Amino acid sequence: MEFVGKNEKRRALAASIAYAFLIILCGLFLWMRGLDTLTQPSVFNISADIYGMLVGYVLYICYLIDVEKTGSGNRYFVCLLNVAYFGMFTDACAWLLNGIPSLRIFNLIDNMFYYMCTPIGACFLWLYIVVYVLKLQGKLISVLNLIVKIGLGVALFIRFISLFTGLYFTVDEAGEYRRGTFFPLSLVYSIAVMLLTLLVAFFERKKLETYKLVALAVYVLAPTTVGTLTAITYGISITFCTVMLIMLLMYCVLNITQGRAKAIADRDLTVASAIQQNMLPRIFPPYPERAEFDLYASMTPAKEVGGDFYDFFLVDDDHLALVIADVSGKGVPAALFMMVSKALIKNRLQAGDSPGVAISNVNDMLAHGNTNSMFVTVWCSVLEISTGRMTVVNAGHEHPAIRRSGGEYELSIYDHNPMVGMMEELPFDEHEVILQPGDNVFVYTDGVPEAQNMSGQMFEPEGMLKALNSAHDSGPEAIIGKVMDSIIAFRGDALQFDDITMLCIRYNGGK
Repeated sequence: MEFVGKNEKRRALAASIAYAFLIILCGLFLWMRGLDTLTQPSVFNISADIYGMLVGYVLYICYLIDVEKTGSGNRYFVCLLNVAYFGMFTDACAWLLNGIPSLRIFNLIDNMFYYMCTPIGACFLWLYIVVYVLKLQGKLISVLNLIVKIGLGVALFIRFISLFTGLYFTVDEAGEYRRGTFFPLSLVYSIAVMLLTLLVAFFERKKLETYKLVALAVYVLAPTTVGTLTAITYGISITFCTVMLIMLLMYCVLNITQGRAKAIADRDLTVASAIQQNMLPRIFPPYPERAEFDLYASMTPAKEVGGDFYDFFLVDDDHLALVIADVSGKGVPAALFMMVSKALIKNRLQAGDSPGVAISNVNDMLAHGNTNSMFVTVWCSVLEISTGRMTVVNAGHEHPAIRRSGGEYELSIYDHNPMVGMMEELPFDEHEVILQPGDNVFVYTDGVPEAQNMSGQMFEPEGMLKALNSAHDSGPEAIIGKVMDSIIAFRGDALQFDDITMLCIRYNGGK
């Protein structure tokens, strides 16, 4: 199975090692103890525990894959899974240690941890359903949360002192486990919290589909029934194995819903991506009848929709506008801000504003009521085609790379203007670049120099300049293709974490 993210790979590896270690440890204890020294109930319970642990491992790996695909991680589900897993491990160890006088202390400690798993699991079930699934808030829920957590503390404390008092359990000098006088009370907290969870879910059932409510009811009632039978009949302890199987059922039920929701979201994102891409000029060469310049641009989003954009258009017969920009953030919010920014900039330039005036006007419009504090870095220019005079505004954007005819690409470094959208009534200074026939200008967003490989190293401006100069005699399309190929080769198996947008123009001279 393939994990795309490095964090998921590490977690899966750590889980594999931990889970496999506990299973191997159970097997080792079983081999050391010997099957012939165990009773049939012991063998049955140990086998059920090991089987449940294997199910738990598979479920955890499936969860990690699902998180990588949907991004909907939930720590409470993982905690619930791990508690059930550890409960089965301690139960198996309890059966293996039982009847060995020299290991009496280990048997006591193991049973203490086993008894602790039940209330902890009930608490995490409450948090999973109330906080994650139902997303309930309010004063009453806060009070119930406090009661559940205080009750957990009390339940764990009583289990700890049971080591010394024998309230719930004891292990005699012969190494034999015995239930204490007050053993039935050890189930009160767990049953009460699970029934409370089911009761809250019932009252909030409008937030749950029927099959989700049924799955929750099965989760609560099945372990409760098995736990009650176990309390009545000593010799069978398959409560946590039952919990693990029901968790598998719950995961499958909830995953069906997530899969359906993800399919709808994917469809919407595909449509949004198509709309966004169609807003960018994509026909090249854009002006085949104009021999004064060659032009090419590309935008590769890190997600289905991105926050970068480029634009170019003829203001009139002798003036060509060029824009490249990078909106803060990623995904749909950045894409929406991007589309508004692009439309405003184009509108002001087509109205005859110079780049400085246009960006100043757009800044005021974007900053007004910008409660989310989003901003956009912009490189904006207007090229006078007949003379090669380029009027430029750089609002917090990357330094462009310019190649003079016969030379190599070099960064054109100068003081930036502030970013667009942060504050109203800011000035945006212009500067001029005079292009001669054969000169190239390459502009880009920070996704180019900040592309990272698996080791976390960045492509850097030096890597970009190296790629540019390896194809400096090529046309704009070939140049951008060369830079993109170099980024992909540098990045290797690492994910693309930022949008990559590039624009290149070669000035061939006026009429």
